[in-house]
Formats: sequence, C-alpha cells, structure tokens
Amino acid sequence: MTDALELFFDTASQAAVRAIWGNLEARGLRSMATTSHGRHRPHVSLTVADRITPAQARAAVEPFRTANDLSLRLGSIAVFPGRQGVIYLSVVPTLRLLRLHREVHASLVGAGVESGRHYLPDAWVPHCTLAQGLTADEVTTGVRAVKRLRPIEADIVSVGIVDTETGAVTIIAELPHSASAD
Repeated sequence: MTDALELFFDTASQAAVRAIWGNLEARGLRSMATTSHGRHRPHVSLTVADRITPAQARAAVEPFRTANDLSLRLGSIAVFPGRQGVIYLSVVPTLRLLRLHREVHASLVGAGVESGRHYLPDAWVPHCTLAQGLTADEVTTGVRAVKRLRPIEADIVSVGIVDTETGAVTIIAELPHSASAD
C-alpha cells in the first residue's frame, strides 16, 4: 500500500483540469480520469510514502491551516523525462509554497514517515498530473492537445491522504479559501 498526501483544488479549478483530461480522452489518450482506479481528483501531491496515518498528516499539514487563501498557479504543460510518459501542468513554485512543503516534510520526518525521493525538499517538482504511462507518440499528442492552455489559478480547499491503489480519500483538513473560487 502507498499513500499520497495531496492538495485539492476549488470546484472551478477542478472543472478546468477535468476539461483538459476530457480533451486528452477525446484524442484517445488515457488521462488521470481513467488511469488506474479511475477515482483521481485534480491535485498536487506533497509527498508519497508507504504509509501516512491521519494523525501524522494532520500534524504535518498544520502550516496549511493558517496559510489563508493559498492559491496555486498552474502555468504551463510539461513532461517528466524518462520512460513513464507523464504530462502535467506545472505549478509556479512560490517561496510560500516551497516553505510550506518543507515544513510538511520536517513534520513527517519527525513522525517517522519516509517520503519518496521525488517528493523531498530540493527535489520536488510541484505539478498536477494530466496523464501518465504514455508512449512517446502519445506524449506528443497530449502536449499538442493542451498547448493553448490558459493558466489556472487554483485555490487549495483541502488536504487529504489518498490510497494510491484504491483512490480512497481521507480528508485531513479543510482550508480557508476565497469564497469566489467555488
């Protein structure tokens, strides 16, 4: 079993990402809408670990509870290098976001949680995955499908633990955000 600690978006931002997923699906590509368990929600993962308990997560995300109106700018389409064929929306990595991420990791380390190496501070690339497991040709098709992307201003409304095998979500915290985003 593997858990992910994820930031979830406001309703309008979720709809914007889901529309991109639909655009990919319309071109015959498997987006996050239909990958694996098919229960993905648009999100940004803070970490992935073998196991994260609700108590560990609640303590770790405490800095987000006081962050007031945390929003992310999903700015451009990008591709992770390697054989996995992952396309994603990049998140503009503000100092505030990077500091919050570092605080979450410090708390998790203190609680004995060992994060995956790609999610460690100084290695983390904040992103919202659009599709994964694509061939090289599918990556090209996917990038072309969303090349006219307009930036998405996503308010973060909650943080949850996701069981990556089943897609089950345990919401850890509802966060203060702008009411105009929903």
